[in-house]
Amino acid sequence: MQRKKSTVVPTCRVFFEEFLQSDFYIQEDGMTFLVTPTCAKCYRLFGIGEVQEVEIRGNITRIKLDDLTATLNIYTNKAIPVEGVKKANAGEKKTFLAFLGNVHIREGAGKRNIILAEEVGAVDERVRDDWILNTAWRTMERIELLHSVISSKKKQEEVFSDKNIVKEALEHYALDNDKRDAFANTAINAVTSLWQHYHTTTKEMILEIVKKAEKSGMEREKLVQALKNKGLDEALVEEVTDELIMDGRCYESDSGVLIVLKK
Repeated sequence: MQRKKSTVVPTCRVFFEEFLQSDFYIQEDGMTFLVTPTCAKCYRLFGIGEVQEVEIRGNITRIKLDDLTATLNIYTNKAIPVEGVKKANAGEKKTFLAFLGNVHIREGAGKRNIILAEEVGAVDERVRDDWILNTAWRTMERIELLHSVISSKKKQEEVFSDKNIVKEALEHYALDNDKRDAFANTAINAVTSLWQHYHTTTKEMILEIVKKAEKSGMEREKLVQALKNKGLDEALVEEVTDELIMDGRCYESDSGVLIVLKK
């Protein structure tokens, strides 16, 4: 008996901004796939974002998430962490949710992509940050492959297995170098925003720890170790500490003791 060939259903990681600009659909094996401008082929989407808004109507919950590039509404009939949602709605605490959902197309005056989440769960900020970095890497990887095609360095069949789909997607989105660069900038800006957040947060943490030491100060070595224990990169801590000294917000003695200077 011949075994029927199973269909591999791709799970995408794309930034919300790119997903919202996607409107090219293809049919394969009786299923509808969404092809994004950077040629990610999506049937299911995995994403993580900060909760901006939650609305519960009957058995359906609408959640608005922000991934640093755009806000996206997802819909689910699954239970979600109520306490975290209350805090998010009240603006008291950042709440991050991860979701895995199917891409559905809502017909009407204009086709619109809807995410129906099958799985929804709370995650901490570090998991969200890892998702941003991973999604940025995958986005840039797809863009580099497209650059090879657009610049005619390689033939489409040498780069993509779905060469006909790529050709149609390039024509549909009219994806020239300028548009490709715009999507690259989306990924770069998301990572930059993440880095700036960590930079600012690290400064605040350093000042707080050194202030607690008061006049006796805090040895730089102990400061670095304390922040490493909190999961921060040693090189980042050293860099930010040097910035605080150069900005005149901290003083470092010859013995390597840090003291916060009063403004």
